[in-house]
Amino acid sequence: MSYYDGFLNVLRLKGMLLGTLLLGTLSAQSTLSVKESVQFALKNSPMLQKAKLDTRKSQEQIREYKSTGLPQVNASLGFTYNAKLPTQLIPNFFQGKPDELVPVQFGTDLNTTAGAEVNQLLYSQQYWVGIKAIKAVGNLNQTVELKTEEEVAYNVVKLYYQVQTIYKQRDLIVANLEQINGLLKATDLQYKNGLAKKLDVDQLRVNQITLQTQLQNLELNYEQGLQALKFAMSMPQETQLTLSDTLSEIVMPNVDPTYFEPAYQNKLDLTLLDQQTTLQQLNADQLRATSWPTLRAFGNYNFQGQGNGFGELGKNQNWFSFSAVGLNVSIPIFDGFYRKSKVEQVKIDMLKIAEDRKQTMQSLQLQHSQAKQQVISYWNTLNALRENRKVAEEVYSVTQKRYKEGIANVTEVLVAEKTMREVQSNFLGNLLQYQLAKVDLDYANGKIREMYK
Repeated sequence: MSYYDGFLNVLRLKGMLLGTLLLGTLSAQSTLSVKESVQFALKNSPMLQKAKLDTRKSQEQIREYKSTGLPQVNASLGFTYNAKLPTQLIPNFFQGKPDELVPVQFGTDLNTTAGAEVNQLLYSQQYWVGIKAIKAVGNLNQTVELKTEEEVAYNVVKLYYQVQTIYKQRDLIVANLEQINGLLKATDLQYKNGLAKKLDVDQLRVNQITLQTQLQNLELNYEQGLQALKFAMSMPQETQLTLSDTLSEIVMPNVDPTYFEPAYQNKLDLTLLDQQTTLQQLNADQLRATSWPTLRAFGNYNFQGQGNGFGELGKNQNWFSFSAVGLNVSIPIFDGFYRKSKVEQVKIDMLKIAEDRKQTMQSLQLQHSQAKQQVISYWNTLNALRENRKVAEEVYSVTQKRYKEGIANVTEVLVAEKTMREVQSNFLGNLLQYQLAKVDLDYANGKIREMYK
């Protein structure tokens, strides 16, 4: 048994043991397409769940702010025991001596009050502007949630294709290794029969070990890629995941010209900046609204009980009621230019956001342009590499046949195999870059979330 066969048997055994251990615990789907992977991530991402909670929180903040404009009702109950009544000096009118002051005490030992009060905001310009502002905050949080979805989908899609590229590279190494194993077996038999050199056997064995080492490294890289993908998807690491989609080599003979048209004007990055500008404008309006009068209405109804003992408090004649209704008007007059300074600060923040938007637009233009150029560039390279791969595979096949016929030596076979492997690896690398460039172009146009959601 060759080293490669033993290595594969160990991998199979590990896979069987892992499958047995996880069979009763895995509930998630183990075979996922790229779209299903994105959907899984959008459902389980903690980052996205936090964004959704922020959206829910903003709805509660809207209710909280609106509640300040609804009637405010409060009840009160008080009890006072006057251990010693206060003394006051009053003119002695009782004995006809108004110029003489005499000490007297007023009140009872026990006083009890109970009542209710209602306050209602009738008019506040600041309140109505605040309603618009808090709703704008809710809209901003919803956009942040959508932006988070876009980032999660983008990361998952790129990782998915990177992992699949490693898997295809592994398949190529396995295929090449099988061919080398066949050659080595035949050459070793020829050597034993005196028809081949030991040097030929040694060269093939060195190449076999090199391919086996590459295969081991690719297995490790594939496992690491899967772990990174699971993390991006918020999938438990112990879940056994299989990827069903593969990188497509199908060309695009008739590309829709609209595919390369820029659509970054609708990117959520710009929407977020526009919403921030709206919030700052509402902030300025709310500050200006503090110079407007505020009108409130109030009403209260109270009971008061007085007596020198609890028995007296129980008598109806010692309880008295009183009530009042009225209006309160608050008119700001001068605040030391505080409001003016705050409004100017908000205007400066709006100017900064405008600069951010300008820079973001330039960044999106560059991102779209580069992604478009990369798609075209990698596409042209793929067409050339596809032909090179075909030629290299044909050369290797012919060389291998000539070697078996005794016309070519083993060095020619190894050179042809190495060349073919390099061309195949380059083709896969460019195929991955082409696919990632397409993903970048869709991301630059703000389409990534809808495409895979």
